[in-house]
Amino acid sequence: MNLGDQLEQLCRSTTQTLWLVAPFIKQVTLKRLLEHVAPEVTIHCVTRWRLDEIVAGVSDLDVWLLIRERPNSTLWLRSDLHAKYYRGDHQALVGSANLTNTALGWSPRPNLELLISSELLPEFEQELLTGSVMVDNSIYEQVRHMVEALPPQTMPKMDSMQFTPASSEHDDMLVMPIEAWLPMLRRPENLYTAYIGEWDKLGTGSRIAAISDLQALDIPMGLDREQFEAYVGVQLLQKPIVRQVDQFVETSQRFGAVRDFLKTLPCSAQEGFDGNMAWQSLMRWLLYFLNDRFDMATPSHSEIFYRKLK
Repeated sequence: MNLGDQLEQLCRSTTQTLWLVAPFIKQVTLKRLLEHVAPEVTIHCVTRWRLDEIVAGVSDLDVWLLIRERPNSTLWLRSDLHAKYYRGDHQALVGSANLTNTALGWSPRPNLELLISSELLPEFEQELLTGSVMVDNSIYEQVRHMVEALPPQTMPKMDSMQFTPASSEHDDMLVMPIEAWLPMLRRPENLYTAYIGEWDKLGTGSRIAAISDLQALDIPMGLDREQFEAYVGVQLLQKPIVRQVDQFVETSQRFGAVRDFLKTLPCSAQEGFDGNMAWQSLMRWLLYFLNDRFDMATPSHSEIFYRKLK
């Protein structure tokens, strides 16, 4: 029995809740598995969307279209996901296999992969969703538009090295939990300056903030400015607090309302949190990296921030 057969059997035997968790998910593979899932089963599907991986074709945005058609089913994105975890009711499988035909043994030249039985991992499932964002049509259309704007030949190979600062200023830097992350760099246009290593153009505080942000965004090396800014935009949409603000400003909000909203979120528990500065920085990032999604008006000298795409 190959790994795909194991997963099909798991899907067939599930009567209540199915978890499908993998960084790479191909539409044809997911469709084959879902054909074995009863319609009354609740499905939690978790993956990640990175611009280079989508453009390279190793993972498909259109898995959302499959999930959207099913009742009781949700698709989640977690930007730092590496785990492969499949659970149907009281049975679980963990290992190395993504939800692709090559990984599951359904292609002429399959990978050598592993899936083994595991105990249930409720703490992992809880932590997984805490740092994830739920996909809706707005997120899907936004990412699809950004992918289509970059022809495949413009992206570096997937195995490009991730950003590593050539500076000692990142030593002992605290890593912010994904569910509490907000950008530190005050001027988002300087993020690319740091990415290409032009440190002499940045002050010490900006260098430290940029290093923290670049590491949190997990960006591969070799991108030009257009690719870089699109990549950052896609990663931002997968950060939980950014997504919560995204939903909050679907109805136009004044500066103070968003600032106060941030004070209710996990970011406010971070040492030195300042609601005004946090929202000023995030607002600048959203207007810079996602300017086709967000806008701001200033009637009577009051900043009104809103989402253009519903």
